[in-house]
Amino acid sequence: MSILRQNKVFHNIFLMSATTVVAQSINIIAQPILTRLISAETLGIYTFLVSLANMAIPVASLKLDMLIVSEDSDDEAQYVTDLSIVIALGVSIIYFLVIFCAYFIGPNIFNKYGPIIFMVPVMVFTNGVRYLLVSYNNRYCQYKLIGVIGIVREVSRAVIQVISGLFQWGIIGQILGYACAPVFGIFRQTKDYRGKLKKRSFLSPKKMKEILGKGKNQILYLVPAQFLNNFSSALVIIFITSLYASETLGYYSAGVRLLEIPLIFIAANVSKVCYRQISEDVSLRKPTIKTLLKISAGLLGISLVGFGILYIIAPIFARFIFGPGYEVAGEYIRCLCLMYAIRLVVTSFAGLFTIFGKQKIEFYMVLFLVIAAIGIYLCCKFFKFPVTTFLWSISVAYSFLYSFIWFGYFLLCKRHDNSLIVNSGI
Repeated sequence: MSILRQNKVFHNIFLMSATTVVAQSINIIAQPILTRLISAETLGIYTFLVSLANMAIPVASLKLDMLIVSEDSDDEAQYVTDLSIVIALGVSIIYFLVIFCAYFIGPNIFNKYGPIIFMVPVMVFTNGVRYLLVSYNNRYCQYKLIGVIGIVREVSRAVIQVISGLFQWGIIGQILGYACAPVFGIFRQTKDYRGKLKKRSFLSPKKMKEILGKGKNQILYLVPAQFLNNFSSALVIIFITSLYASETLGYYSAGVRLLEIPLIFIAANVSKVCYRQISEDVSLRKPTIKTLLKISAGLLGISLVGFGILYIIAPIFARFIFGPGYEVAGEYIRCLCLMYAIRLVVTSFAGLFTIFGKQKIEFYMVLFLVIAAIGIYLCCKFFKFPVTTFLWSISVAYSFLYSFIWFGYFLLCKRHDNSLIVNSGI
């Protein structure tokens, strides 16, 4: 029975990984088509708006979607889903009000591109609901459904955006693709939820209060940490928007899409294996440092060769992939190669601080990234440095901090191994 159960687990992991790769591949294939249909300026505005939405999307339900999976009672899980949808709507409305107020304050990033900014709360709601429905399907082990719906949505988004590009609908068509894609497949995804909704009472204020009390730890601790992490990811985009033209942001966005491909297909999968292996070694009281060093050395070799070659061919390669004019994106890629080479190694061990119960260190590291980015932004703004100086500064500062994070992993593994030696009496 245990072998069958284990095989089922690996089957589910393989299914989720395979469908994720297919979905991401669709997105990657669509990019070279879009860069030939829309201007770099449109791509830049789209990137900025999506980055604003992505700050709130993962926390739109205040992380209560985690309770959907973990609740023992099935009825309770249904009510948590109800409340998560209500909260996602509430967060989207609050975001709308914040943008509305900022829009009329004076010249700022919220009114730089006009009323299209008001599509951000719509993206937050539709994609926030997508997140929590994945948790709902995950509760019932509907992995095939999750994977298929993910592919359908990526195809839908790509089709809407390509058609928009063909008909020259500009930024509105690109944003509609991102905002509307989560709606595709939602009827099938909510089939079980809607069926159970008809057979039970609606969410009451008393039940709402009870669930909020149960999920207060997620709200108080996980939401700020997740938001800060999302904010740090969006910060470079926000600062480029503030300092430079939207066309510059478009070229930067195209370059980053190329740089992130190894992270999507290598780091994301390696991190799952590393997390499982090291957490298993810790629980079984086995040494961990050899695993860390061995995998790090292999990844570093791959990273240095891969990003080294990319550094040399970046302008020509960017033009070939994205079309004429995107040699500029290649120059930006060169600025960021160092950071992504180190990041590939470090992010492959994501979760190690959690294994050793040192989540606070991760929080402070993200905080340092934010502080570093703000400092670089202020210097570039004051001295009017070009975008290449800004990107090189970000690359060097982030590389140093990523290296520091890896060193933290090393110290934790070393301490764990030393404790094993002491306890064994050697």
